[in-house]
Amino acid sequence: MILTLSPPPAQMTLDPETASPWLYLSEDCKLVRWKEHYKQNLPSNPKRFKFNPCVLGSRGFTSGWHCWDVEVHGEGVWAIGVAKESVPRDRGLSLNPNEGIWALRHIRNKYEALTSPCASPLTPRSVPKRIRICLDYEEGRVMFFEAESKKQIFAFSPASFQGERVFPWFMVIGGAQLKLLP
Repeated sequence: MILTLSPPPAQMTLDPETASPWLYLSEDCKLVRWKEHYKQNLPSNPKRFKFNPCVLGSRGFTSGWHCWDVEVHGEGVWAIGVAKESVPRDRGLSLNPNEGIWALRHIRNKYEALTSPCASPLTPRSVPKRIRICLDYEEGRVMFFEAESKKQIFAFSPASFQGERVFPWFMVIGGAQLKLLP
């Protein structure tokens, strides 16, 4: 499937109030990276991810069709997608739709969709460096495309977000960096 009708990418930044203490955000809140062996001393906040090295986007959605582009840099583990606002922040997460997360992950030179009950391996012809994430809230669809070729990487089965706000979601470990594109 090729992405044909889509809205222009949403203007998005990362929300520092949700960022794990293991993550560092650029000053413009467009780039996130992980800092090994160093945890920031950040104010306690119920929005903050305390265990998993995650951060949410600055905008949540309860309707409409939205897209944003992410550029992947460096080596390491990363995951990108969407998460319900209610996803737990104070404990380790099971990364799958049952927990409220719809995402792709790169780990140990493998790509996978974080489906439930087990992750689904992906075999892209080339490793995408720019990925477009699309959310169709009413249809419960989360889809991933190669941003340049617009070829579909993966589409999750339709889900119900049950009226809950859904946010862009990011996880980084090791030398990987994720950058939101304008």
